[in-house]
Amino acid sequence: MAIPTAPVAREAVAKRPGGRSARVRRAVFDATLDLLAGGGYSSLTINSIAAAAGVNKTTVYRNWPTKVDLILAAVKDRSETLITTRNTGDPEGDLVAFLTSVAGSIMSPLGRALVLATFNEADDPDVRTARQEFWRLRFQAASDLIRAATKDCHASGDSDVQLFIERLIGPLFLRVFITGAPVDDAFIRLTVRTALGLA
Repeated sequence: MAIPTAPVAREAVAKRPGGRSARVRRAVFDATLDLLAGGGYSSLTINSIAAAAGVNKTTVYRNWPTKVDLILAAVKDRSETLITTRNTGDPEGDLVAFLTSVAGSIMSPLGRALVLATFNEADDPDVRTARQEFWRLRFQAASDLIRAATKDCHASGDSDVQLFIERLIGPLFLRVFITGAPVDDAFIRLTVRTALGLA
């Protein structure tokens, strides 16, 4: 059962940029993602995360009341460093870099565990909410890159951007989780060119 949390205490670990709070946050996030990748969602508990991070479980509960809250926070933190959304002025090259980073993420043990968790726990309303929030933030992070790459296609609205991203990453998820077909540089470049209407 989740222990009631005080908003001020939650901000102490989540927002302080340095010191012990930052070290605790990093240790908890790393433990969460390592355990998730190693054992999957169903075996993950706040107790096991606290033990692996070397902190008291009340510290975890105080800042992240449920394991879904904690997983979402940890994944958001990790995704900011793993997913490339830099706009260099080369639209096709930028999209290749973006899709390559997405491929690397979902093909890693952690990425597979996360996607499988959303499949296996699809009936859990907390998991559904976390999944929607994660992808909303991912689409938001990539929106400027997509708009720059598709400016000649007049894809400027949020719905246009979302549809383009779905068209871009859909084939990737199909190969990784359904058909098992290879994901290589040639496939990624062809997927990008197809999404841009160049192939």
